[in-house]
Amino acid sequence: MKKTTAVIFSGFLLFSFIQTPKEFDDLKVFKPDDKYFKTSLINLHFITEISAIDKVDAAFKERLERYNLPVNAKGCADGIYTGVSPYDAYDYKHIIELKIVNEKIVAADYDEVKYNGPGKQEDTLYCREMSVSGTTPAIAYPNMEKQLIAKQDLMKVDAVSGATYSLYRFRYSGTIALIRARLAKQNKK
Repeated sequence: MKKTTAVIFSGFLLFSFIQTPKEFDDLKVFKPDDKYFKTSLINLHFITEISAIDKVDAAFKERLERYNLPVNAKGCADGIYTGVSPYDAYDYKHIIELKIVNEKIVAADYDEVKYNGPGKQEDTLYCREMSVSGTTPAIAYPNMEKQLIAKQDLMKVDAVSGATYSLYRFRYSGTIALIRARLAKQNKK
């Protein structure tokens, strides 16, 4: 049974990697001397999707430290930047759009969007099913967006009860957007 699960999971990972590399190619420039940087970012997404929350937290903190990843808008160019995860096992991408002005995040818009379908916030059936957890995407995501604007740091955004994994998806896509914003600042020099 363990071999079968490992084979299926390996196939899923292989298929997912085949789908996503080009979406992350621009990020390689952030750590040009580390040939594993892009893969490590993609791997962090999959750890978030399949691991216990303590392992997710540890992996996230380890990547932040190892690569000195941005969690705020310091050193970022003005503009609107998007961070997108690979698809998860349920065919959702985790997408954030950040507007940065004078090294401050002034607007944030986050959602988890189904392949060829709606975002979780607009999906009334999904929200109804998730309400038993104590929250819905329509409540949790705007809460995290407001916290980010107020606190100006992805790691200071707190989870809404019932949306702990969504917090790490939010942080993940936010980090991707902030990497792009930092790269934009470097390219303007």
